[in-house]
Amino acid sequence: MTEERRVAFSVDGVSKTYPGVRALQDVTLDGYAGEVLAICGANGAGKSTLSKILAGQEPATQGEVRIAGFDRPLRSPADAEEAGVLLMHQEPMIIDDFSVGENVWLRDLSAAGGTKPWGLVPRSRREATETALQAVGLRGLRVDRPAADLGPGLRQMLALSRTQVTDHRVLLLDETTASTTEDHFQDVLQLVERERAAGVAVIFVSHRMDEVFAMSDRIAVLRNGTLIDVVRTAETTPDEVMTLMIGKAVRGLEPPEPLATGAAPLLTVRGLASGSARDVDLDVRRGEIVGLYGLVGSGRSSIARSISGNQSRDAGAVTLDGRAIDAASPRDGIRAGIAYLTEDRRREGFVGDFTNGENMTLASQGKYARAGILRRDAERRRVGELITRFQVKGGPDTHTRTLSGGNQQKVIIAKWLETAPELVILDEPTKGIDVGARLNIYEIVRELAAQGKGVLVVTSEAEEALTLCNRVLALKEGRIVGEFTSADASTDDLIRASLGGAAA
Repeated sequence: MTEERRVAFSVDGVSKTYPGVRALQDVTLDGYAGEVLAICGANGAGKSTLSKILAGQEPATQGEVRIAGFDRPLRSPADAEEAGVLLMHQEPMIIDDFSVGENVWLRDLSAAGGTKPWGLVPRSRREATETALQAVGLRGLRVDRPAADLGPGLRQMLALSRTQVTDHRVLLLDETTASTTEDHFQDVLQLVERERAAGVAVIFVSHRMDEVFAMSDRIAVLRNGTLIDVVRTAETTPDEVMTLMIGKAVRGLEPPEPLATGAAPLLTVRGLASGSARDVDLDVRRGEIVGLYGLVGSGRSSIARSISGNQSRDAGAVTLDGRAIDAASPRDGIRAGIAYLTEDRRREGFVGDFTNGENMTLASQGKYARAGILRRDAERRRVGELITRFQVKGGPDTHTRTLSGGNQQKVIIAKWLETAPELVILDEPTKGIDVGARLNIYEIVRELAAQGKGVLVVTSEAEEALTLCNRVLALKEGRIVGEFTSADASTDDLIRASLGGAAA
């Protein structure tokens, strides 16, 4: 940053009110060319609302947003596009029926009048498409591959490739790293460095403090719709920022101690092969939290999904409490006493048109039926108890899709725990969730272990693995390449093992 900073955008006295809710209150903020400004806040702080107003997707109730060089305030997405604002969402905008290459050029749809963009210049764009994919770490991804085949992390990076083929002066990354793993975050970091060097103003909305501090020059903190402070990243700490976010000091969790040896395992997996996982052996004892840590393609989710019946198993044996388990479907997994929480919360975790009550009892409605008739009063009483226990905002009749990510995740946890599982598998349980809700979910997971459940946690965050788990298994190319106790290992140990290097 130079002394002569050029203002790229200005937020001037912006307030936003929805029926019965004040989402933003008199926010005034400038962003500069060649700077990365992080916007942080707990769920409900107003981050997403501010992002939508900056992108012209929501009108401000009061105040205005101006982009340098654009002669009027932003009032629509068309204004934002004309002014050079490019928004990257947390949920990537990917058309499954299009190929990878067609999705790179998706913004050309409006100019093409709805024609599939790949059909405009089928050959001349191939080199530019491959270059765009390489810039976000997708070297080798076929441009003709169907986008529907891609997992959440690759979908997000595919969306980010549009930064390479779209003119813009302001880049807004709204929780776009929530679905990415640590290796792809390095690609995002390099992308942002190039944007900064090109004089683009980058706005980075994120819950992940390590990423905020690795990427940003300044941090703007929102709380309850109000801008609390703007601090220089080099002059503050994660603890100070989290205290600004929630209004009180955050007490972190100490890594759990390893369980005493000798107890028979609850879960035993031998020689498992499924998807990219090969020849996997692992055990989970009652009261133990075991982590599966690895990069994209390491096989960690394949292991979790195949154990629970959400993915077919090619080979291997699984036993739970001494019983052979051959779950060919999620229903089989539930009947065997296994609950699986998917990493793709919005697409697979809950039904968007259902309320909290309907989602919470979706997997256990038999408990509330008599002679085939659902007892609504009993169901509703239980839902009230679950909402209180898991501190879910909104009542039984609130649609789950309207909740924050943390509250959605708690609804999903409640749903699966109602099936009374012996083994709980959580795939990326805190993806896209702020620090307050994250600690709340950690406490729920530890409570499950204290109740004698076995817990298997799939995570792409080394720090999360060591904070939450008694033991961590590191994976590389479908195989377990290291085992660590959280009390004695470091994030460096896990990352080195997953990359194939020797531990420090």
